[in-house]
Amino acid sequence: MKVSYQWLREYVDLADLSPEALADKLTSAGLAVDAVEPRNKGVSGVVVGEIVSARQHPDADRLRVCMVNVGTGEPLQIVCGAPNANPGLRVPVALPGATLPGGVQIRRTTLRGVESNGMLCSAAEIGLETRLLPSAQATGLFVLPEETPIGEDIVKVLCLDDVVLDIDLTPNRSDCFSIRGLVHEVAAILRSRHSFPECVEAPKGVGDSPIAIDLATERCPRYEAQVLDGINQTSSPLWMQMRLIAMGIRTIDLVVDVTNYVMLEWGQPLHAFDADSIAQSQIVVRQAHDGEELVTLDGQKRTLNRDMIVISDPEKAIGLAGVMGGENSEITASTRRIALESARFDGSSVRRTGQRLGLRSEAQQRFEKGVDPAAISPALARATALLVELGGARPIGPSVAVHQERQAGDSRQVPFVPEQCREALGFAISNDEMEAIFHALGFGVHRQEDKWLVEVPSRRADVALTADLYEEIARLHGYDNIPSTVTVLPVTPGMRDRRQAMLAKARELLVNMGMFEVRTYALTSPDALAPLSSPYRPIPLLLPMSDERRVLRTHLLPSLAEVAVHNLAHQVSGGAIFEIGKSYLTSELPLCAQPQEREVIAMLWFGETEGTLYEKARRYDFYDAKGVLENLLAALGADASYVRSAIPWLHPGRSADVVAGGETIGVVGELHPETAKVFGIDRAIYAEIDVASLLATREGDMQAKALPKFPGSRRDIAIVVDRETLVGDLLRTVRERLTTSGLLQGLKAFDVYVGEGVPEGKKSVAITMFFQDAERTLTDDEIEQLVATAIDALRVDHNAQLRS
Repeated sequence: MKVSYQWLREYVDLADLSPEALADKLTSAGLAVDAVEPRNKGVSGVVVGEIVSARQHPDADRLRVCMVNVGTGEPLQIVCGAPNANPGLRVPVALPGATLPGGVQIRRTTLRGVESNGMLCSAAEIGLETRLLPSAQATGLFVLPEETPIGEDIVKVLCLDDVVLDIDLTPNRSDCFSIRGLVHEVAAILRSRHSFPECVEAPKGVGDSPIAIDLATERCPRYEAQVLDGINQTSSPLWMQMRLIAMGIRTIDLVVDVTNYVMLEWGQPLHAFDADSIAQSQIVVRQAHDGEELVTLDGQKRTLNRDMIVISDPEKAIGLAGVMGGENSEITASTRRIALESARFDGSSVRRTGQRLGLRSEAQQRFEKGVDPAAISPALARATALLVELGGARPIGPSVAVHQERQAGDSRQVPFVPEQCREALGFAISNDEMEAIFHALGFGVHRQEDKWLVEVPSRRADVALTADLYEEIARLHGYDNIPSTVTVLPVTPGMRDRRQAMLAKARELLVNMGMFEVRTYALTSPDALAPLSSPYRPIPLLLPMSDERRVLRTHLLPSLAEVAVHNLAHQVSGGAIFEIGKSYLTSELPLCAQPQEREVIAMLWFGETEGTLYEKARRYDFYDAKGVLENLLAALGADASYVRSAIPWLHPGRSADVVAGGETIGVVGELHPETAKVFGIDRAIYAEIDVASLLATREGDMQAKALPKFPGSRRDIAIVVDRETLVGDLLRTVRERLTTSGLLQGLKAFDVYVGEGVPEGKKSVAITMFFQDAERTLTDDEIEQLVATAIDALRVDHNAQLRS
């Protein structure tokens, strides 16, 4: 929020307080000021001048020789290249010796043989932000109003002697999105009075109002409108334009500038409609119809849905409530009657509408955070008065106000116990001091012995709980004034528990294996979770900040897939990422108990590997993931095996459950093609390990063993089995049969073959076995007997035959 220091000074006495000192006080009170920027970027010696005459330069087609009256007697001759250097215009004139932004010095000079005694200036040359000016003022000379006094210092004329404070407001302080709110805040901090008027008397209208209002939605608690006739379509006064520019608002014309000015002053957004475009002179505030279309002021056709609030007449929609007006009710040069709107709309609905349509505005920002219902009528009256004063408008009848029977947001009473406040804050502060702070904030105090009732005005929607009052006491008393105390609790060295130590080691191992750690939001959209067909229902938030983040996630895959899609869209060929995070599970809604928090190590491989001098780039596959997973589990001391998985969103032939200690602790597998397509990635491999299950089944830290003194022996066999037989089942059979001997130290399948030489419907599986004894060298007979035992077990359990 940018705020003009001079504007604040109109309502609060800041005579002894510099902008920098004010910024320090605001920051100390919880309103962090990010920057203090003077509006004058280095302008001096620039005055208002009037071009008396202008003739073509005798030796340059694009230059003109102007005679300029700057109020010093004889006109100055100045050579200018601006296309709009015409007689009668009043413009900024940099006299010889003047300084412009960037340290530019103006001197008498000769241009193509003609003497020039100064410079006629554009907006950019005197440091104005051209993006905030009307297009006609953004190029060429900056044209001043005809009544601007000749010879006046341009710094004073354009209010460049002002300073802008850039305040980083937290979302709960919506009251400070206006001069009114900041005036209250500054006055409370300084413990001084302010002169901001809480009531504004609107000019009296003649007759009855021609407009009728129908509130047909509960999402608009209050709506007011004032009709004005005879509006003079002109520019707003220079002082108003400069204040708008100082606070980052673009100037357009009188009507728009007045509505923006009042919005900045009161925090209440306003909108003006062409009253003659409203059919039957009736405004209907309702929910949009699904598929209804509206061309907004930016010329875009918008398709609406029933979640959006529209302003309409009996025939058509004429605006999106709180977001943007419609082109069919736009104020044009021929408009003579306007309907001025001041209302309160549901903030969540306004936010969702803006997000779905890709719109963002200052007014929308204020509605999202909540407007003060007490400001709706005064803001409308203030805008009406300004349009009457500056634009010659005439009110027709009084303003029309309609509100729902049940209104929220009025002043509220919050219980407060001074002794409990002192206990919570941890320092002594007197009751009188606390009461003085509440009065400085504009809060009413009803003292009832040890218990108080504090009446909070509607502009402070962030103060609703007793704890909020404690915070107000602390920040207005001054955080710097809170005494330091010595810690009295015993100090013990910090250390990691088993879970933390394991996760730290897992993180280090995965990074060392070439994976990148990511951090994603625990909040997501129900649509993102839909492809997983989870039995758990997403848990919705009561007050979501956006549609994309309105439920707690039930799985980490959508979050990692979002990271993958983002990287692929930014020319990253592929990657291996992991996240250690939580999902939130419940089988019943609404919640009757805290959701189950499941912590997992989730991994995703997507796209292609990075090519090297020794290996071409290739697509990640199942074995990349399985290799990382095996190394990770082995390093963490977990003895894991793999069983074919039945998870529907994984590829049925390229996925496996991870089993340790007889329990399934995770999964690894390639995403089902349909699932990958929904997520927007061509192919990806996902793996996850449940942290709690891993902790329960891991055997502990790895222990070093002495190197064997006696040699071992390896034996390879190739067997033919039915093609449907799982290799994992074959290995399990061999391991179970030979475990009792204590001599089998290694077992794995190293080849699977289907083709010539193998019968139809069969496959050849090559298995290697490694035997070793720590006390002696095994004989050939012993090894052959063990191999024969394994072959016999495979024949009995799986009808396996040795391949010839």
